[in-house]
Amino acid sequence: MPEISGPIATILVGLLSALLVLYIRRKNAAVAAASKFRGVLLSDFAGLYPIPANWPSNIDARLRQIFPSLQHAVEEFRPYVPFHVRRSYDRAWFVYRLGSDGREIDKQLYHQYMGFTSPGEPTIDPTQTFRSNVARLLAFAGET
Repeated sequence: MPEISGPIATILVGLLSALLVLYIRRKNAAVAAASKFRGVLLSDFAGLYPIPANWPSNIDARLRQIFPSLQHAVEEFRPYVPFHVRRSYDRAWFVYRLGSDGREIDKQLYHQYMGFTSPGEPTIDPTQTFRSNVARLLAFAGET
């Protein structure tokens, strides 16, 4: 096996050390971002998630009121979501705000949390739909 000269070995060790430091910094930043994201969502959803103890009669108005804070948190956390799952993260945010069959043009449409159903369709508990959608968003931060 060929021997590596002293200066080359020093450069290689320096490069590996720098890569390790960058990796650790990125990992710590991601952990901090996830914690902040969870904190904002759980604070904004107090009384609604995980147990809907304070479900308002006008859930639409409540969710529209907290939307700017949520939108900021979602966009701030997005760069820390691994690239290969960003499409799923974006989809979870879309489904939270518009439902699974929503249109992007609507921006916010919270009918899925109001208990509306079409005749002949089974009644779906809007609080369970809400809980599922919020849990899906929180899953990207590592905890639900």
